[in-house]
Amino acid sequence: MCLCPCSSFPGKIWLTLTILLRLLVIFFAAYPLYQDEQQRFICNTLQPGCANACYDMFAPISHFRFWLIQTASVLLPYSLFCVYVFHSVARQLVKARSLPYRQYKEIKATSGHKISKKSSKGAAGSRIPCEANKMDIPDFSKAYIVQLLLRMLVEACFGSGHYYLFGFFVPRRFACYQFPCASYVECFVSRPTEKSIMMFFIWGLSGFSFLLSLID
Repeated sequence: MCLCPCSSFPGKIWLTLTILLRLLVIFFAAYPLYQDEQQRFICNTLQPGCANACYDMFAPISHFRFWLIQTASVLLPYSLFCVYVFHSVARQLVKARSLPYRQYKEIKATSGHKISKKSSKGAAGSRIPCEANKMDIPDFSKAYIVQLLLRMLVEACFGSGHYYLFGFFVPRRFACYQFPCASYVECFVSRPTEKSIMMFFIWGLSGFSFLLSLID
């Protein structure tokens, strides 16, 4: 991942926060916490398949995978913007370097046999440097605003999805009555307090990321 040179100061803070803090927290804190989540999801039943059905109701998608997909999706608009910037700059550099050669060919074609080889080189040398330095500086402000809006939209959508799927807290006890469970079943979640703190921390990072994008 590259730090795009045309980013603003809030954009650089956002990128550092997203890469260093969010990814590090997800891989080194959330992954060990949720690694054995399904194995420690204990239900007071021996009915085959009941615990799996209850766990699917409790967590339709793994928290760790959801946060990883969220981070990758938030970084995607910025990555595309950086690719667009570097591609445009590379095209400008190639155009600027090929300009003297094209001007030399035009001068040589128009001069014909009347102008000597020495005078044509002098003319080319006098005109080429002035024209070669006239490289247009592209304006990336519109593209940057577009990626900002996409970034905020992705963050808001994943925030809403996070609330819809998981809520704000991890309950200590989860009530389930789902096929193939024959009756009302209670399931117990491992380390619910630690997982609730982790969820609030990820929520805070997402909210701060949205705020930085809004300021940017």
